[in-house]
Amino acid sequence: MEKSAFDLRGKKALVTGAKRGIGKAMAEALAEAGADIIAVSQSIETQGSDIEKAVSAKGRQCWAYPCDFSDRRSVKAFLAKINEEHPDIDILINNAGTIKRAPAVEHSDAFWDETIEVNLNGLCCLIRLEDMAA
Repeated sequence: MEKSAFDLRGKKALVTGAKRGIGKAMAEALAEAGADIIAVSQSIETQGSDIEKAVSAKGRQCWAYPCDFSDRRSVKAFLAKINEEHPDIDILINNAGTIKRAPAVEHSDAFWDETIEVNLNGLCCLIRLEDMAA
């Protein structure tokens, strides 16, 4: 398939877990296709992050926001800020997640609760953004 089939010029993508790994790669690929990026991660720098530099090098805009998806108050504050500053999101990549590389019997209740909060509840809040319904 031709690259022109993936022309995202004029689109804005919100990518969670964008600081590293799959999220960073997806943000870079979307920028390569022409999208501006809203990069979100728990510990991302709001200015000068690696993903901001990579996206800017592709001629696209990048805004970086920290958000702790294990903390519902943090998620709600982030959602309010995004609704105000970026009401025109076209693409949502719900990639943030947490994992403990250990047998399940070694997972504490607290870790399980955090995993559900990050991997399910926090990300489900994003699909309820006003303009995310397609």
